[in-house]
Amino acid sequence: MKNLYVVHGGLGKNILFTSLIPSLCKKDGVEKISVMTPWPFIFRYNKQIDGVEPFDRQFGWKLHPHLTKYDNIIYHEPYYSNYIIDENIHMVDDWAQGLDIEPVINKPYVPIMNIDHGHTFYSISPDETCDPPEKKYCVVQVNGGYGQQGNNIIIPRDYRLDLVQKLLSKIRNEFDLDVICFRLETEPKPSDTITFKANTEDGLLNILPIINDSEFVISIDSSLKHLAACTDTKTIALYNKTETRPEKIGYSFQTNLICENDICIDIDPVDILETIRKECYG
Repeated sequence: MKNLYVVHGGLGKNILFTSLIPSLCKKDGVEKISVMTPWPFIFRYNKQIDGVEPFDRQFGWKLHPHLTKYDNIIYHEPYYSNYIIDENIHMVDDWAQGLDIEPVINKPYVPIMNIDHGHTFYSISPDETCDPPEKKYCVVQVNGGYGQQGNNIIIPRDYRLDLVQKLLSKIRNEFDLDVICFRLETEPKPSDTITFKANTEDGLLNILPIINDSEFVISIDSSLKHLAACTDTKTIALYNKTETRPEKIGYSFQTNLICENDICIDIDPVDILETIRKECYG
């Protein structure tokens, strides 16, 4: 039986789906499965993946003649299911139920690897490249949860910008760390941080060894949180209950801090610092 599994949605959601791959292989009685995805590089280097079919992010799914080689094209979308009304079900569990597989361990897998010339570090401005940090560092993502762009845009899933500056300043001073910021060029850039920029789509995977060697990660509910879950690095995930909750789309092995604010995440930097001391240096 040769099945094609369709995975729609954002980068983080596709990373989350990788938790299901071993169980899908077991169900189909095969060593490898195939997927259709808008983020092919997430699956391309997985040894349990056979084929990766493109999913056009702009125009969506189309039936191409070569897809007839699959016995079944299978799609279950949590956002079109009971997942959106059941407050107690995690997305991975909803997928498992919808795809009729055994419950799975919510631990995504993307291999930690380095793509040659796949990324660049930028310092004070996007036009000024810099070398990798020479001293210890942490990795952060504090905005961009929906991919919205612009210096004056903030959404409930973002961390409040003035608190970002206070938090990162205290991190640099207390722990003597550089700060690598995972962000788009058009998103706000916290001062005195190093920006990671992927030069190619595959090059985005270069953030994985950077995360793996970091002291810790601080991330809103966005792609960095899911990428960090593929490593063993201590991660502090910041949630706004009005938008998302870790019980629905997070990880029990990460440290989850939660607020409830209609405008943005406003967790006190003092509380985040105390969590860093306890979880990373305790």
